[in-house]
Amino acid sequence: MAQSETQESHYVSAFADFEQNDVSTNPLWLREIRKQAIAEFESIGFPTKRRGNELWKYTDVRPVASQAFVLPPQKDYEDIDFFPYNLPCPRVHQLVFIDGHYVADLSTEPPTEAAHQAKTIGHRNEGLIVGRLAEAIDGQMPQVREYLGQNMGPNVNAFASLNTAFMNDGAVVYIPDQVSIYEPIYLLFLTSGLKVPSITHPRVLIIAGENSSATIIQSYESLSVETVPYLTNVVTEIVAKQGSTLRHYRLQRENANAYHIASTNTTMDRDANLASVTIDLGGGLARHDQSVALAGSGANASLNGLFIGSGKRHIDNHTFIDHEVPDTTSNEVYKGIMTGASHGVFVGHVLVQKGASRSVAHQVNKNLVLSGDAEIDSQPKLEIFTDDVQCTHGAAIGRLDPTALFYLNSRGLDTLAAQELLIHGFVSQVTEAVRHDAIRQYTDQAVAAKLDERE
Repeated sequence: MAQSETQESHYVSAFADFEQNDVSTNPLWLREIRKQAIAEFESIGFPTKRRGNELWKYTDVRPVASQAFVLPPQKDYEDIDFFPYNLPCPRVHQLVFIDGHYVADLSTEPPTEAAHQAKTIGHRNEGLIVGRLAEAIDGQMPQVREYLGQNMGPNVNAFASLNTAFMNDGAVVYIPDQVSIYEPIYLLFLTSGLKVPSITHPRVLIIAGENSSATIIQSYESLSVETVPYLTNVVTEIVAKQGSTLRHYRLQRENANAYHIASTNTTMDRDANLASVTIDLGGGLARHDQSVALAGSGANASLNGLFIGSGKRHIDNHTFIDHEVPDTTSNEVYKGIMTGASHGVFVGHVLVQKGASRSVAHQVNKNLVLSGDAEIDSQPKLEIFTDDVQCTHGAAIGRLDPTALFYLNSRGLDTLAAQELLIHGFVSQVTEAVRHDAIRQYTDQAVAAKLDERE
C-alpha cells in the first residue's frame, strides 16, 4: 500500500486550522498536549499492515485510513426522536451529543447554585460534577488539568493520538470522595444522517473519588441506517481512587456504514473495584482497546464483553490487564457470536509483573460461529513474572452443541426455538453482569434485536 493512500497529511492540515480557529483561546497546557498528540500521530501513522503493527494484524484499517474524514458542522437537532434511546429509568444526569456537538435540549441541566448551597442534590451529596469537557476546560476545573490526557494506556495508537489532538468537547464525570450515586449517569453519543464522510472525537474523563460509588453507561448510536461512511473515534480515561466502586457499561450499536474505534483506559488505586461490561452490536468495522492498570493492592477488576457480528461486519476487541502490585484480582469473560460473513477478533493480554505476588487472574473467551462464512480469531495471552499466583486463561470456538439441540427437540421445542434458547444461555453470563436492572433490560432488548437480525 502506497503512502499516498493514507491520509495522515489531511489530518495534520486540519489540525492546523482547528488549533488556529476553534481552540486558540484554550489554556497553554492543553494546547501543548494537543501538539504532542498530533506530532505522535504524524510519526506513527495509521496501523496499516504495511507498517507491520502486530496489535492490528487482524484488523485492516485501510478503508478508514484512506478516507479524508472531516469534522461535521453543528446543525438543528429539534426533530430528533429521542424515545428509542431513552433509558427505562430515572438517571442522576444525562449528557447527549449529536455529531460531536452537545445538545442541551436532550441533556439534563446542571445543578443550580441554590442546590449547591443546600449541600445536597436530592439524596446526593454536594460536589458531583457531570458536564461538558469544553465547559470544564473554560472553567479551569482542576481535575481536568490533573488527569486529562494522562491515562492513555500502554499501547497508544494513531487513532487515540488523533482523538487527543482534536479533543475539544465530550463528557467529564467527577464523583467526590465518600459520595454514592444511586441512579445511573447516562452519556449518549449519536450520529445523524451525515452527507459527507465525517469524523467525531468523543472524549470522556471519569474520576471516581475515594470510597465513592457510581454507575455510568456510555452509548453510541446512529440516528439513521442510511448514512455515508463516518468514523466515531473515542477515548475514555477512568481514574478509580482508593476504595471506589465503579460500574461502567458501554453499548455500541452504530449502523453498518460506521467505523467505530475506541480506547478505554483505567487506572485503579488500592481496594478500588471496577465492573465493566462492553457490548458491541453495530458498526461495519468496530475496534475497542481496553486497558486496566491494577496499581494498588486490593484492586479488583471484572471485565465482561459481548460482540455479535452479521453480514460482513468486523469486530475487534483487545484487552490488557496489568497486575502491577501484589494482592490484585481480575476476572474476564468475553463472548462472541458471528453469523453471515462477519469476522470477530478477541485478543486478551494479562500481565502479572515481577513482585505482584498473590495476584489472581482468570480469563475466558468463548465464541459461537453460526455460519460457514463467519470467522473468529482468538488469542488469549498470559504473562507471569512472579511466583505465588492463581492465573488461568482459555478460549473456545465452536457451533451450537448438537447434543443439546437434540435434547431440546426431544422435549418438544422446534429447531429455531432450541437454537434461540441455547444462544440466550450463551450470552446471559455477560448480560447478567449488568447489575442495574433497568440498564440490563435496555441492553437485553438491544441484544435480542441484534440476534433477530442474524443471517
